[in-house]
Amino acid sequence: MSAKSFLSGFLIGGIAAGITTLLTTPYSGKEVRRVCNDNGKAFLQHIQELKIDLNEIKDSIKTVTVEGKTVLSDFIEDLKLSLDTWKEEIKPHQELLQQELDELQSTINELENDLK
Repeated sequence: MSAKSFLSGFLIGGIAAGITTLLTTPYSGKEVRRVCNDNGKAFLQHIQELKIDLNEIKDSIKTVTVEGKTVLSDFIEDLKLSLDTWKEEIKPHQELLQQELDELQSTINELENDLK
């Protein structure tokens, strides 16, 4: 099938469908034009509302992104501060545990020497 025959078939079919629709419509031409005009206006109004809604969504996403970055930065700083504080709080306990481990190791060494 060539493009030329397809295009001509498509064009002839479209014309036939248009004529059939015009001849079999239950409304007069004036009514059809009015309905089409009203539907066109309603369609344009819906498109405008959709455009407004999409702009609001876009603005909301921008706001959430900016606020999210700020909150995340604050959270990370607070987390770092908490970790540093925790490290400082456990440092004496770590040193105490290390001393006790050293004492245990020396006691084990003494016991091994005594057993030999």
